[in-house]
Amino acid sequence: MLRGIWVFVAVMIALLATLAILDLSNDPEPRRSSVTFPDRPAENPCPSELGDKPRRSKYTNHAAPYGGPAPHPVKVVNANGFSAANAPHRTLPDGWEATYNSFETQLVVCEYLMSTGAKGDSCKYLGDHFVSLVSATWTYRVLTARTAERVTQFTLKGNDTCPDEIEYREGNIPSETPQSVRTEDLEKALQPFVAPTRRSH
Repeated sequence: MLRGIWVFVAVMIALLATLAILDLSNDPEPRRSSVTFPDRPAENPCPSELGDKPRRSKYTNHAAPYGGPAPHPVKVVNANGFSAANAPHRTLPDGWEATYNSFETQLVVCEYLMSTGAKGDSCKYLGDHFVSLVSATWTYRVLTARTAERVTQFTLKGNDTCPDEIEYREGNIPSETPQSVRTEDLEKALQPFVAPTRRSH
């Protein structure tokens, strides 16, 4: 008797499972999840093009306000003109540069390659690869990290020497590289906003 009851239960479970499968297969419209995923904020507020609107970033409403005692921690972002690996590695003065992923950042400097011109020096790299250094003009847009408001904007001419190294995919060696701005010239342009000197009375 008990064995017969278990057989009946097993048959009913199999029947219900079959009906459930048939119900799903006949569903005219796929079921959608009610869970929504917000857009992930960008790493920085710099848009890909100079004239575009700044992006909502991880700093929005989280970074420290632009103000208080100087220096105001800054992060320089190459928005275009170089691949991430080939962007200039700048060493700013002590206290200027914000630590990596730090919400202490008050200013974000967006660097844009505006134009390139004549070829200059030929840069030699391992494997006897030569890459032409071409003249370039760069525009810098300085934004507050917290609100992405524009603080200033200026343009500088590239005047640096050959980069120490250039990374590239195998078989895709670049023929030229834009001349970047020397770090000391960028520092001079940024100083009034990052580390203004006090005037004596």
